[in-house]
Amino acid sequence: MKLAIVGAGKMGGAVLLGALRANVFKPKEIGIYHPNAKRRSELAKGFGVSPMDDDAMHHAERILIAVKPQYFDDVAPLIAQRNASYISLMAGVSAGAIARRVGSNRVVRAMPNLGARIGLSATALSHLPQSTPDDVVMAEKLFSAIGTVYHIPEGLFDAFTGFAASGPAFAAVVAEAFADGGVRVGFNRATSRDLARQVLLATAKLLETSGPADIKDEVASAGGTAITGVKALEQHGLRYALIEAIEAASERAAQLSQEDD
Repeated sequence: MKLAIVGAGKMGGAVLLGALRANVFKPKEIGIYHPNAKRRSELAKGFGVSPMDDDAMHHAERILIAVKPQYFDDVAPLIAQRNASYISLMAGVSAGAIARRVGSNRVVRAMPNLGARIGLSATALSHLPQSTPDDVVMAEKLFSAIGTVYHIPEGLFDAFTGFAASGPAFAAVVAEAFADGGVRVGFNRATSRDLARQVLLATAKLLETSGPADIKDEVASAGGTAITGVKALEQHGLRYALIEAIEAASERAAQLSQEDD
């Protein structure tokens, strides 16, 4: 089997579906492993790939670890083999810690975010020096199928987790507050949510070709409504709050990394 997936929850499932849609692998080249035989069969049937038992795992070329970090110690002995290449989606578990548990130094760490569900993930990649060029290229293909790939030093993984992986939650809070503002000035809830979504979608599209400050300056004319609103945002510390949120989330990611290593 060319790719064995251990754990196929939301993120593992998103990577699997992206790989199939982009023809990175054919369904017959992907297998799913789960210690529970019944659950293994259910997952494989649901995704249209093959179930893999313990024996089949020992012949897998590449293994995608998509289990929750707290379950890794239990799963590691079942999937360990020195000749395989590993790609890990686990937050807070270093490539070195994975290598020690599975017996192979060919380890690539990946950190996608919720955008993987719609093919717009920002995914960080880092790998141990013993990983082969093919290992890295394969990881790039897998995660390019669900969005954009960023090669970063593993030392920045906690920062990436606090920023890009946690970021959709922060952006969603902003969107929710934006919609609440619409309700406050008289729009019904459904219209406010729709307007908030449309404004944020359009702004995201504009950010592809313009800087944030340029967009703000274009809207905020002298003495007008937008600059008055921007002043209110500054007075209440929105910019500072977002910076603090990213810093706090990154620090928490670092704490979790220390606990798991």
